[in-house]
Amino acid sequence: MRFLPPIVLLACTAFAADVSFEGSLEADYGNYLENGFFNGHVNNAANHDLRLKMNVDMDENVRVVVGAASKSMLPDTSAYSRIRHRKEATPIGSDSSRWTPFVFDGISVEWTVSRGLTFIFGDLFYSFGSFNYYYWRNPDYYAAVLPTQGMRGLGARLGEDGYVYIGASDSNDKSGRIAASYAFAIPGLNHVNNKLTLAPMLDLIKGGGRDHRYTFGIDANYSRSYTDFNYALRAIYGLHPSHGNLVNTFALEPSFNYKSFSLASTCYWALLADSTESDVPITVEDTYATDEKLIYVEPAFAFNKKFSMGLGFEWHKPGEEAEDWFLVAPTGYLYPTAGVDLSFWISYAITEGHNNPGFGISSSIKF
Repeated sequence: MRFLPPIVLLACTAFAADVSFEGSLEADYGNYLENGFFNGHVNNAANHDLRLKMNVDMDENVRVVVGAASKSMLPDTSAYSRIRHRKEATPIGSDSSRWTPFVFDGISVEWTVSRGLTFIFGDLFYSFGSFNYYYWRNPDYYAAVLPTQGMRGLGARLGEDGYVYIGASDSNDKSGRIAASYAFAIPGLNHVNNKLTLAPMLDLIKGGGRDHRYTFGIDANYSRSYTDFNYALRAIYGLHPSHGNLVNTFALEPSFNYKSFSLASTCYWALLADSTESDVPITVEDTYATDEKLIYVEPAFAFNKKFSMGLGFEWHKPGEEAEDWFLVAPTGYLYPTAGVDLSFWISYAITEGHNNPGFGISSSIKF
């Protein structure tokens, strides 16, 4: 009987307003053909990340958004699992962490005053400098500047390219937060085939004992288009203090395509060094990526609009004390319909000691 009031409320809402649903699903399967499938090593693995949103339109200007999510976890940890790399995958058979229940993922009320201004009250989420590359592009896990943050408060969305949020931080019950970002198109370089935008990003937090009180970033995007040849360059810079020192992070993401051929890349690095003002050294743990340095390059060829193939190369430098490692990953991309991407990959991780081959299927669906 305790479920009756919510069901009645949802039914009444459905009759009184327009209700629609949207969401995304990333689901993966991987098999890692390594020595020693026991002692916690992954053999078969399966991950998922499912997000659902219910949009209740009270009229053409006012909308209520309710979110729910289900994400697989790494066994015996509070970390979410990710695919492609063996150590970040959830083993099949670990049902307690693989099949996670749906959890509440925020509620907000949106009031669109004009085409370029929307006021929001409720749960607000944002991130700075998330990567473009598929296997790292989820800002909940990785970001060149700041991964997904949350607060309960009031915000204003400025068109499609900006926002200002203020409220109580999700990090603890004693801190307040202000976050703002806006993408400016540079005059003279604001055309359909030639465009440059700069997006400054600022996050301020007060109270709660956080190691750093602010995060600042700049996200610059330049693109140039011709008939058969197009290219783009994205540059990201992030800064925040930690243990009395400043942590600087950088990322470059160049890409181009000529007819059916394309090339994409992500280059990321963080400036890490022993602290001069504190006994605590700056490490990769003070950033929001799992590597101190990362280079990814993938040339690809599109046979048609439905199928393409790429050959990905990755170089990872996890930190000062960890060994570098490499990964080579031939990948086939299939696009059955709009909003559905499937990738079939074979990976070969070159690490100290035993090398780790693997294969798998990854899917990304938006609906």
